[in-house]
Amino acid sequence: MALSKLNIIDGIIQDRYIDDIPVKLQIVKLMRKRNVRTLIKLKECIGITNHNTGNSAPSAGDELHAKWMQNVENIDKQYVSAHLFVDQDSITQVIPLDEVTYNAGDGKGDGNYKTISIEICENGNVLKAEENAKKLNAALIMTYPNLKVFKHQDWSGKFCPRVILTRNGWDKFVEDIAEYVKRAEGKTAIETKEREMVNINSDIYGYRTAVDGINDKNRVKKLPKGIYPIMIKHASGAWNIGKGYMYWINPKKI
Repeated sequence: MALSKLNIIDGIIQDRYIDDIPVKLQIVKLMRKRNVRTLIKLKECIGITNHNTGNSAPSAGDELHAKWMQNVENIDKQYVSAHLFVDQDSITQVIPLDEVTYNAGDGKGDGNYKTISIEICENGNVLKAEENAKKLNAALIMTYPNLKVFKHQDWSGKFCPRVILTRNGWDKFVEDIAEYVKRAEGKTAIETKEREMVNINSDIYGYRTAVDGINDKNRVKKLPKGIYPIMIKHASGAWNIGKGYMYWINPKKI
């Protein structure tokens, strides 16, 4: 898969993958005094604020932090939140992107009220987690043009994201994000021009993998009629169609 604009509905990422990174949803349920869920509309987004979790425990990946966010909401003792957690192998969204989060330590300032917040886990392969975070930043920038990449330190002075700052790696982090965007947008322009299109004139099922598509197992969604770009033609005979949220299909069923 390649980086592309995200499909977002009501602040929730619909894509199952960003590039090759699985995206999971564990949206925090509202409880008590809005310790995590502010329910305040993020009316203007100017950028993305990047953090490190500050938790190097072996189990402290994106999934565990998502559970922690729900516990913070349940316990009703502190106010803290972030939209997304990313580790070495996946991304988990816990707050809608169009909702204010308590992430930047600047009260009602622009960090909390005008940026999407990303927490980079430091429990395993930190460099891989950072690479995944770069791709996530890039995908968000492609979706919401003109976003600027910020660090937590920019808003409250806190030494965060600490892992990146400790090795003086912030400038490289931002440069790499820009390069991901540049490559993806250049590739997208070429693909849009050269992609073979397929006309689906009757409803068929989409599948998560090529093998599932050929064997008619684990159907994901019934695809509506329409014209779709063919992204990949797999050796098994299955085709990967669509952009953003992509599906495998058996072309013999068209």
